[in-house]
Amino acid sequence: MKALYIIFLIPLIHMLVFDYLPMYGVLISFKNFKYADGILGSKWNNFKHYKDLFGDILFKRVFWNTLRLSVLRIACFPLPIIFALLLNEITKMKFKRVVQTISYLPHFLSWVVIAGFVYQLLSPEVGIINYLRTLFGKEPVYFMIKSSYFIPIYLVTTFWAGVGWGSIVYLASISAIDINMYESAVLDGANRFQKAIHITLPSITPTITILFILSLRNILKASFDPIFNLYNPLIYDVADVIETYTFRKGLFEAKYDYAAAVGLFQNVVGLLLILITNSIIKKINDYGIW
Repeated sequence: MKALYIIFLIPLIHMLVFDYLPMYGVLISFKNFKYADGILGSKWNNFKHYKDLFGDILFKRVFWNTLRLSVLRIACFPLPIIFALLLNEITKMKFKRVVQTISYLPHFLSWVVIAGFVYQLLSPEVGIINYLRTLFGKEPVYFMIKSSYFIPIYLVTTFWAGVGWGSIVYLASISAIDINMYESAVLDGANRFQKAIHITLPSITPTITILFILSLRNILKASFDPIFNLYNPLIYDVADVIETYTFRKGLFEAKYDYAAAVGLFQNVVGLLLILITNSIIKKINDYGIW
């Protein structure tokens, strides 16, 4: 038993050091932070940063950009579920393993590599898309500096990188379904589509519900890595989000206290959404995080 407690102790210490101790730093969002005075020595600012936050025109823009991208991303939430259902219907194991391996690979690539691939693919000089356009007599398009193209590029790239990996949890849930249910359905004359709709999907509903609730915590987080690597100042009007805005305020302008206020606001909204959604779902059925 001692060995088990020691194994448990290591991640617990890691969580305390890297997840809970840094929370102390949110104090600077309520202060006029100065290096010389430190966090405790800096003076309280009477919620000045939060008042400035809601009066900041740029913050309003990044808030709506973040909300729009997050809602679009959540609207695509069923994609990994559909992909898992399709994978489950593949009967040839070798082909299934090849498809799974290919779909998981993008998850292990750095977003710097993925963004470089996207830039090369859409380049007006060497990109294959623009090469095909010129073959048909059309002018090259500068996809990466046009605001109208950013959202489709962001969504396609994000889901190309994550849909395979996101399907793993659903595949694990599907593998736990009692096979006798499928055999009974076959005896009743059910085809593969009917088995997927009436057995597989209802059986993994608790997993879908919990992952959906957890995804709502990111309603004000549009994924920093893909956006930071795909955006540029020419498309800030649609691509600049809270995380990139906080990054610039904190590191480029050294406004750590203001950036901390933005980050705390973002996380409080995410927590409230989880609490509200979990309560609503618990009233509808018995599924929920707690």
